[in-house]
Amino acid sequence: MAVQGGQVSLTDLDPGVYLVTPSGAFDLVFPYDEGDFHLSDIFDYFELGEVLEEDGAPGIELDAREVKQLKRMAREYADDHPPEFIAMCRAMVQAVADTAPDEDVVCFYENFG
Repeated sequence: MAVQGGQVSLTDLDPGVYLVTPSGAFDLVFPYDEGDFHLSDIFDYFELGEVLEEDGAPGIELDAREVKQLKRMAREYADDHPPEFIAMCRAMVQAVADTAPDEDVVCFYENFG
């Protein structure tokens, strides 16, 4: 478990973006390799989600409507943003479809080393 004392800590996990599953587990959905981007860029670029910084590891909360918008925006604005950022967005959308399709709200956290 990556929650310690109420704080999300991903330091023992591989660098990447993690989805908090409905069971409370942290699933790696996008391994971080390189690039100058963060989950908060989803809010900055697309004005989607709520940035979660008070829980330790940086994160973002998206509702079901925002996940659909993220899919559309990643497609429409792919040429305007770094390819690794767009790949992260697409991986996040796919992870929700695969792991938490019935959830009203999903949370992702980053551990970019």
